[in-house]
Amino acid sequence: MVKIRVFIPHLELKEIFESVMAELPVRDNVQIEMTYIFGTPDVLSQNCDADILVARGMTHDVLRDMFPDKHVVQIQLNSFDIFDALVQCRKLQARKIALCLHDVEIHCLESLEELCGASIRMYDVPDEKTAEAAVCKAAEEGADTFVGAGTMCGICDRKGLRRVHIHTRHDAVEAAMQEALNAAKTINQERTRSDIIRIMLNHNEDGIIAIDNEDHILAINNQAYRVFQLSTVGELTGQPVSAVYPSGEWDRLLEKGSEKEQIISLHDKKYYVQYKPLSEAEAGAGALIFIKNTDRIMEEESRIRRGLSEKGLTAKYTFEDILGQSEAIQGNIRMAERYSRVNSNVLIIGETGTGKELFAHSIHQASKRSRQPFVALNCAALPENLLESELFGYEAGAFSGAAKGGKIGLFELAHKGTIFLDEIGEIPITLQAKLLRVLQEKEIRRIGSTSVHPVDVRVISATNINIEEKIREGQFRSDLYYRLNLLDISLPPLRERKEDIQELVDAYLTRFACEMGKSIPTVTEDAARILKEHSWQGNVRELRNICERLTVLNDTSVISEELLRQLKIFRKKEEPSVGQPGEGAEDSVYDRLKPRKKKKELAEELGVSRTTLWRMAKRQKELEEKQKKQG
Repeated sequence: MVKIRVFIPHLELKEIFESVMAELPVRDNVQIEMTYIFGTPDVLSQNCDADILVARGMTHDVLRDMFPDKHVVQIQLNSFDIFDALVQCRKLQARKIALCLHDVEIHCLESLEELCGASIRMYDVPDEKTAEAAVCKAAEEGADTFVGAGTMCGICDRKGLRRVHIHTRHDAVEAAMQEALNAAKTINQERTRSDIIRIMLNHNEDGIIAIDNEDHILAINNQAYRVFQLSTVGELTGQPVSAVYPSGEWDRLLEKGSEKEQIISLHDKKYYVQYKPLSEAEAGAGALIFIKNTDRIMEEESRIRRGLSEKGLTAKYTFEDILGQSEAIQGNIRMAERYSRVNSNVLIIGETGTGKELFAHSIHQASKRSRQPFVALNCAALPENLLESELFGYEAGAFSGAAKGGKIGLFELAHKGTIFLDEIGEIPITLQAKLLRVLQEKEIRRIGSTSVHPVDVRVISATNINIEEKIREGQFRSDLYYRLNLLDISLPPLRERKEDIQELVDAYLTRFACEMGKSIPTVTEDAARILKEHSWQGNVRELRNICERLTVLNDTSVISEELLRQLKIFRKKEEPSVGQPGEGAEDSVYDRLKPRKKKKELAEELGVSRTTLWRMAKRQKELEEKQKKQG
């Protein structure tokens, strides 16, 4: 609500004012009061509760000086008002007129004298004291008629002098009130905006202080009061900002210039403080200071990470999903459970399909980081340039084709959680140095960025190749290997734990039969023997794929040897004839799987990629050559 106070010196002006107000539209949130005051008494100082003051003559001038921060509207005297008063003097047959006004220039005084038939002398009367002196001086100089406003008329009446009052016209009052109402509308709008800004500031969880170019407080929100434990006694607005936090740290922060940030200690807590100039081009325009509790920043970051986890960055498996009762696999589970209690990096070694990813998921799920993100990446699936941007992220415009707003890397996504780097042995040598720095310094630098971001990430990596051999060949950094291999697990291939094959077959056949709406089949003894004696080059993954295929192909309740023989990998081998390759060094995994087929088809049967199949064949060939040399 905006309050307008109108000062009325006499009844005539009151009637004009009431007439004007009856014609003007009613304004919401505006309160209008009339106060009868003649001249410039001391009670004028008691009107500080009004937002807008409307007065004429000396009363206006005194109010303007008394309340420089308020909107003071003047009811103007115009030339026609003065002219009418001088015409009245002619009727009174005045001979010498004293025209008592303030800050008014009349350029056609000689013409007015001729019109009035009298001489006219101007007296400047800014206040009651000068008005009293002007009346006395004019009387001494022989003035017989005095022309002026209310204050002068009162003095003349007291002294018994003839006077003519300059009346205020209706249109002058209307113009003054229209100006006052427009000012009230503006004030209401500004207050509404200020209320909105104040509400927004006070609902912000950060402390916020706005300062001017002299480092004096313009605004301070409730949270800043709480952070600095400020007293509510006294007004902080207008005070130096050093009154909030008298410290040398604060002085360095407030040095004029660009944006700055720092950590301060306050009441046994850490706060992250940002100084942001309102205009970087004009550093003297003031600034905003944001004070954030570091604990709350970390909590928000944790919530963001959990939100990312809900979008898929989460582990799916636990140790209960790892099947097998053999001592080999149970020993690995017990070791992995112990590893899950610490934060050291883990390297999982094993052939393709042995369950390395399953163990990585389970270690994360059993660790203290289980509620944080789990991010997995196959290092062999991407070319070097894409792999670097995936791991470390990039800034906007870092390279051609970069996303407009940049991209966060997987290490940042995995902050406080775990990152699983599968096929770590395939990571390019040029990228290994950057990965090593991340593990050593625990910070990343995005592509195209000049700043670093601290990260807290546990690394679980996996490989199906002999990294030590790659180190000897100069294709893998030994220092990176030792960083990754603080703890290690070697998973046995399925052919070394054949006692687990039947349990795995039972579990997979049951799962796929339920998913397909079929009856769970039984396996004949001959079929079970074949499954157990198979070499399973693709390990558990190959066994799983075979079980799914058997469930699809089988229309009975029994899986027999005949059904297995329909699958090419279980067909009996023919004896090699003369001139045919036998079981020597040239005999590869492709030769042993008869009849011959394309590598793509064979890879699909085994459930592995063509690259992995090639590695399997190469590894087998190298092993047989080694055995041949030893024999």
